[in-house]
Amino acid sequence: WAGNNRSSLIRVPDDKRFEVRLADMSTNPYLHAASIAAAGLGGLDAAAEPPAPALGLNLFDPSSAEVRAALEAAKKLPTSLGPALDALDASATLRGGLGDDFVDAYLLLRRQHWAQYCGTVTDWERAQYLDV
Repeated sequence: WAGNNRSSLIRVPDDKRFEVRLADMSTNPYLHAASIAAAGLGGLDAAAEPPAPALGLNLFDPSSAEVRAALEAAKKLPTSLGPALDALDASATLRGGLGDDFVDAYLLLRRQHWAQYCGTVTDWERAQYLDV
């Protein structure tokens, strides 16, 4: 996170608002907002201390040793749906904020979607690996 720094995942430009810059157009806006609220409330309930802000760093500049160190130290987000669903399943904070019944139903549906996706052979795979 950082103050008025557009390269950080969470931007806090002033004392009245914050921006979460992760979402793209494929997200469910209601689930996104509910998850952020649940995570924030969970952090408040646990009296969690945020990490130090990335002040003055352009996190898009990998030539900076300071940026490389900050990126290396940062917790990594899942890079595909399967691990993301596993992280949701294991999150007591999100389960508490969203409710076990909702999380279980969501996981059931999305794991079915993930299995269908993983079982699909794409045009790229056909062209890359089949000599037909």
